[in-house]
Amino acid sequence: MLSVSGSCSRDDLDDYKAKAEAVREAEIFEGNFAISTCPSEGIDSPTVVGAQAANELLDISGIKASVVMTEYNNTVYLSARSIDEVNVQVMMEKLGGGGHRTIAGAQLAGVSIEEARNQVKAVIKEMLEKGDIS
Repeated sequence: MLSVSGSCSRDDLDDYKAKAEAVREAEIFEGNFAISTCPSEGIDSPTVVGAQAANELLDISGIKASVVMTEYNNTVYLSARSIDEVNVQVMMEKLGGGGHRTIAGAQLAGVSIEEARNQVKAVIKEMLEKGDIS
């Protein structure tokens, strides 16, 4: 009988699938921004998986920043990541959150994923128009 060393629990596989789904479903907005949703059903730590997906999206050529939304406990959690060209801290502050230049987040209570997506897009457009993002 073949044995495999190490262990991989069902939750780990579900986390991986959720992260892969977020990457697969990513929308490229304004040419350089990846925006996506991470499924949370059946995931022990959906906001952590969303943050991991945001990291993965930065590996795509041409992507300067990523925002992954995760709906959990009636709140939409935003995980934003960037390379040095985009200050996601400023972006998330405009949505009531904060963080650091390349790693930031926000929580939006009482909104749908679609409403959160529209708010993120509005902030990106505003920052592009003001020249805050090149």
